Amino acid sequence: MGSTNQSFEYTKAEAKYLTASSDEEKLVFLEEMIRTAPKHKSSEKMLANLKTRYVKLKKALEKERAKKKGRSVGIKKEGDARVVIVGPVNSGKSSLLAELTNAKPKISEIPFTTIRPEIGTLDLEGIKIQLIELPANLNKELLSTAKTSDLILVIITSMNELAEMIALLKNENIATKKIVILNKTDLLNEKEINTFSLLPVIKISAKEKKELNRLKDEIFKNIGLIRVCTKEPGKKPSEKPMIIKKDSTIKEMAEKIRKDFPDRFIKARIWGPSAKFAGQMVGLEHILKDKDTVELYLK
Repeated sequence: MGSTNQSFEYTKAEAKYLTASSDEEKLVFLEEMIRTAPKHKSSEKMLANLKTRYVKLKKALEKERAKKKGRSVGIKKEGDARVVIVGPVNSGKSSLLAELTNAKPKISEIPFTTIRPEIGTLDLEGIKIQLIELPANLNKELLSTAKTSDLILVIITSMNELAEMIALLKNENIATKKIVILNKTDLLNEKEINTFSLLPVIKISAKEKKELNRLKDEIFKNIGLIRVCTKEPGKKPSEKPMIIKKDSTIKEMAEKIRKDFPDRFIKARIWGPSAKFAGQMVGLEHILKDKDTVELYLK
């Protein structure tokens, strides 16, 4: 590699790279070399060369895995809703997934660290959301996952990236509802941030955990679901709420419990945001709101 005053850690990683028995091992040691390489003017060319080699090797390995496994199986939809995260290289997709869910994706400044979808579960006060981070190098199959999701989080760090991502989704005819997220605001100056002042963009810093609660609120508003508790007459409400579509009626809620419930319906009493007063008597066509409690009287 030439002399650029490498550290002991770098020299050790380079030796392991040169004696690695597989490309998978080489990839691991290349990443270690990049991490421990000296960061100064005279080493810039060497570092760029290492990163280029890393990206090429990773893409080659991904291609080889695809040949061995054939077309990958689609991701099984789980939970109450599916939300995908898309964005260009190093926009912070993995950091956001890690902060919002139980997932532990590999996070690195090296391009294309994520080579396959990473999945986690976001719990929004009882609503279980399957959150999927898609790799930056999107293909038709990955884009089909975005197309069939309930919501897309488009994460970017500049106006140019936003234009590229919107154009990509438009070209693929993906009309799924979207939330645009400006990430890494801790690294942007005021002028760069103000560029987005007139656009419906949520400004966050996943690394510093800034505005993540606001993002969760926006996700909840856009997935079109509500939580409704049920109770039997004379008993306490259920601890676990039912998850139903926004603007569902008593009838639609009852059908979700059991198909014959609407036919056995006598009356319902409700407490919560949709009630004019606590314990209001309502019929099957009453429209429910988030955090209502419903008591059903059946034949």
